[in-house]
Amino acid sequence: MGIGFALANSIMIIAPEGVVIVDVTESYEAAAEILTEFRKITKKPITDIVYTHSHPDHTYGAKAFIEDPSKPPRVWAHESITKGFGQYFYGPNQAHYARSMRQFGVFLPDHLSSGIGISLRYGDGSSTLAIKYPDTFIKGDWEDAVLAGLPLRFVHIPGETDDQIGVWIPSEKAFLCADDLYKAFPNLYAIRGTTSRELMQWVRSIDKIIDLQPTMLVPSHTRAVIGHAEVATLLTEYRDAIQFVHDQTIRLINYGYTADEIGNMLKLPAQLAKNPYLREFYGTVKWSAKSVFTYYEGWFSGDPVDLDPLTRGERADRMVELIDKDGILDAAKKALKNEDFQWALELASFVARTDPENKQANDLRVEALIELGSRQLSNNGRNYYLTSAMEIASGLKLTSPSAAKLALISEFPLEYPLSAFPTIFRADECETRNETVYFNFQDPVSHHYVRFRNGVVIIRHEVPHNWDIKVSSSVSSWKQILTGESSAVVMLATGEISIEGGILAFKSFMGCFDRDIKYTNF
Repeated sequence: MGIGFALANSIMIIAPEGVVIVDVTESYEAAAEILTEFRKITKKPITDIVYTHSHPDHTYGAKAFIEDPSKPPRVWAHESITKGFGQYFYGPNQAHYARSMRQFGVFLPDHLSSGIGISLRYGDGSSTLAIKYPDTFIKGDWEDAVLAGLPLRFVHIPGETDDQIGVWIPSEKAFLCADDLYKAFPNLYAIRGTTSRELMQWVRSIDKIIDLQPTMLVPSHTRAVIGHAEVATLLTEYRDAIQFVHDQTIRLINYGYTADEIGNMLKLPAQLAKNPYLREFYGTVKWSAKSVFTYYEGWFSGDPVDLDPLTRGERADRMVELIDKDGILDAAKKALKNEDFQWALELASFVARTDPENKQANDLRVEALIELGSRQLSNNGRNYYLTSAMEIASGLKLTSPSAAKLALISEFPLEYPLSAFPTIFRADECETRNETVYFNFQDPVSHHYVRFRNGVVIIRHEVPHNWDIKVSSSVSSWKQILTGESSAVVMLATGEISIEGGILAFKSFMGCFDRDIKYTNF
């Protein structure tokens, strides 16, 4: 098992006829270092790669393990991973990139840890995205298979992600549990931005593992746990902690408490809190309780004052009008002196929102963020506060590297980049347009159309009945246009693409989509 090379582990299973690699870390460079060490142990060929789930720290380094491109290993994943991968295209990926860089502290010069691994070796432009799209999909709750001569069972264990699988090796009584367990309190909600995770689904997945009675538990973060009793006790307390947060949050919701109030009230029972695998180095009980509230109640607290609240900008304007900037900043300084750092940050932020260039307000924000960050037990919280301070103080801009986008578009089936069109559509500029563009692709043959209607984009993977513009090209040529490696004008001149309905009309169509998005939110 490769530990300490990246955020996640890469696990090598030496089978009778070859090697199976489970998880491949987040970059080519990290994976290549691990492979060098693995090759000191065995020279057997790598026959299979298994993705336990879709997160980048488990999938982005795959090509480092493909030593002979003419005989690539099979790449296994659960069938639901296609939805997880889709989020990289049609989800709020610019926001997730920026927030992930904060959560994992990628740009911090004094980075200590990411809570579940030494560091995330991806995102700062120095690492290579080397994902390989899966070719073998596991269906349903479990599936038996023989990999490199070794009988295995893939078990669907949704938890941190819905597409997560574990690997059961019956002959060794060993279970590879992916991210269903860390040596830290789990990320039942991730501050980098996630949908609310279904906690009781996570609990049921751990129960599946307990029922197998493993004597060895191999997580995708941290070291293996050996011994039937040790594994059983650990899994039991871990699942009980998750259920506790779920159940008690619902109980307090029924008393009328809000998400913030419940987050401040809830504490793990002493028996669970003393377990080193439940220390809040990664996720926290507070964040998790808020996420449970959101899962069941949505964004509205239930208090009518929150039904149609002022925006942050409106509230800041009212505060400055009520007190004046100098009065607010004086109060922020006093709060800092009294070590009331959250209140200092909130006060200084009122002024910064009305006057973004106000040096005094920004200096106070930086100081408050540093103080808050230095007091966090959770590495995620520490990293987020300190990176945010760095953004204000140094002007750091967290923009997703173009190389990452290019690698994803190049590797994934065409349906994925097409799926991004609806969520990058400039409805404010193009909402009145009603037109259909038909894409006729060769090598391989496929048919798709994109339709503008009522301010939304409709994607269908078939030949349309009618169209306004028809684009014919190879898949590779179209991907070169999407990645910016070439342009429609150049492709037209070389005959690699044809456009019926007019090049200007097609250019106008493409102008309805965002290209460069800058994410800022404080």
